[in-house]
Amino acid sequence: MYWQLSSLPILLLSLGPVACSPTAARDHAVATPLVHASNSANLTSLSASIPPEFHMDHELELPIRFPPEACFLNIVAALGDVALHDFTGKVHITSYRTTRFPEPFIRMNSPGLKDVDTKFMVWGLFLMAFYIHTHDAFQMGFFSLQWKGAEVAGLGIAGTPRLADTAAVTPLNAGVKVEFAFYGGPLVLGKGSVFMTIIMSLQEVAPQAAADPIYETIINYLPNEPTAFIVTPSRRARRSRGPYFTNAVLIDALARTAEFFSASNIYRQLELNISVGGVKVAQAAFVQRRNLQALNLLNATDLQEHGLQTA
Repeated sequence: MYWQLSSLPILLLSLGPVACSPTAARDHAVATPLVHASNSANLTSLSASIPPEFHMDHELELPIRFPPEACFLNIVAALGDVALHDFTGKVHITSYRTTRFPEPFIRMNSPGLKDVDTKFMVWGLFLMAFYIHTHDAFQMGFFSLQWKGAEVAGLGIAGTPRLADTAAVTPLNAGVKVEFAFYGGPLVLGKGSVFMTIIMSLQEVAPQAAADPIYETIINYLPNEPTAFIVTPSRRARRSRGPYFTNAVLIDALARTAEFFSASNIYRQLELNISVGGVKVAQAAFVQRRNLQALNLLNATDLQEHGLQTA
C-alpha cells in the first residue's frame, strides 16, 4: 500500500530590524546561561564537499529546548529552499519554520543583513544539524559561520520572535507526487538517523544546478549512522522529452519524505515512487545500510562504485 503526500507549505519569514549581525538575535532573547564551544573544523571531515577553510562556532542557550523532530523538520525546510538556489550565488536572509512545527525558527543572519553565499548556508545548516544531533543539543542556539577565519554569516535556533515578521507560504512543486510504502517488518531506522540522512542528501545535491537531470544512482549515508538513502532514475530518464528527474525534483521528494516520516511517526524502511506530471521518473528507498545489497534498485556496479559489498 502506498501513501501520497500533497504539496506542503513552508513558511519563509523576512527578518525584521532585530537581526543586525549574526549574533544579534541573542541580544533580544531572555537572559539565560550560554554554553560556548570551540570551532568545529573536525566536523567538516563528514563531507568531502565542505572545505577545511569553513568553520562553525556555536553557543547554546539553556534551558530552552525543542522537540528534536521540530528542529530536524524545520532545518529540512530551510536547507530544501536554500539548495534550490545557485550554489555559486547568494541567498537572502530568511527565517524558516513549517506549519507542523511553528517553533523553533531557523534563522539566517549576516553582517549588515547582506545576502550570503549559498554555499555557506548549505554547509552551515548541515553542520548545525549534525552538531545538535550528536550532542543532543535541541535547544536555542546561535551558530557563527566562518570562512578563512572571518565571520560571514550566522544561524540560529530560536523561539517565536518578539517582533512581527512577514510570512509567505511557499508550497512545494505541485507537479511532483511521491508515493510511500513501508516494508521490511518492524525494523526501525531511528528518527535522528533518518532525518540526518535526509539533511545530508540535501547538502550533497545542493551544488548541482536545480534544473539539471539526474541519470545515475545516488547512495548517501553518514558514518556511524545505520540509515542509507538510495535513489535510481527510471529507465526512461534519458527520454528526449520531459518530464525529467531533476535535482529540484529530488530536493522536493526529500522534503516530502521528511514530512511523511514526521506525520506518520514511523521510522522504518521506506520505499518511494517519484513521479512528475503523472510519469514515474525515479524510485528510492530509506534502508538499513546492511540491507543495501538486497535492494532490486541496485546492481553490482552501483554497489562497487560506492564501496559496498555484493551479495
